[in-house]
Amino acid sequence: MEKQISRVKLTSRRVDDFTCPTGKPQAFLWDTITPTLALRATPTGRKTYVFESRLNGATIRITIGTLKHWPIEQARLKAQGLKMMVDSGTDPREVERDRQAAAVEKKAIAAAKVSAAKVAALTVGEVWAAYIEERRPFWGDLHLRDHIDKTKAGGLPSGRRGGGKQLTKPGPLAALMPLALKDLDQATIEAWAANEGKTRASSARLAWRLLTGADEQRDAAREKAREEARKKLEEQIAKTKEPVKPLPEFGTAEDFPLQQALNQLRGLPVVASKTAVEQRAEAASAKPNK
Repeated sequence: MEKQISRVKLTSRRVDDFTCPTGKPQAFLWDTITPTLALRATPTGRKTYVFESRLNGATIRITIGTLKHWPIEQARLKAQGLKMMVDSGTDPREVERDRQAAAVEKKAIAAAKVSAAKVAALTVGEVWAAYIEERRPFWGDLHLRDHIDKTKAGGLPSGRRGGGKQLTKPGPLAALMPLALKDLDQATIEAWAANEGKTRASSARLAWRLLTGADEQRDAAREKAREEARKKLEEQIAKTKEPVKPLPEFGTAEDFPLQQALNQLRGLPVVASKTAVEQRAEAASAKPNK
């Protein structure tokens, strides 16, 4: 038995008077002018317009909106448009999902453009300052000072004894600091290096290493080599299966440095420490001839 459907011509008065009966989760009042349009009411008093139809044997129900935002005539037009889509075999829900996905993608692209524009507006000096602050905990005092001194603009009293009114010179990297980050390309760096190298080659060379991060790359390579050497040594020790000979206990007869120091105080002969090669040669000569 099919459930009974309340169907009337929706008017402002009927819409305002319609309520959800007690004990029901929701109630519908269907429109006679646009049969796919209904007013839905809930026990909380919330009222919304909904569209309902069938597509490929399945029921489709879509919320159009609240009474506050959708006058009756506009709700009818919306329901009629959705019905046309369903009649053509198109699922309005898929269309809405595609629309929302396109809107999200468009928003993401716009945000990316804004972010790229902000990055492009940054100067080398701003990025350099942020870089120093980020790496400060991992650098020594000298390395940190190099990064700061090489970018100073100069023009301050030198402070050197006998310097008179001489002003400090700009650091080798100072000329690059005002540039936009997007303009710091390979050609610009090469031109800068060639110009700085004419008057202060050593300082320019250090500045180039700081700018390109060559020192940090070298340190990373050095640490990697050390780690590989340590692992190789541990593997070799594990293969020999020989326990590491412990150091002699301090103050015993096997404490060679202490015994020789005591001999010197007593006026006895002192034996100099022998290398491993000398010790092997001495042991070989001590063997009896066959």
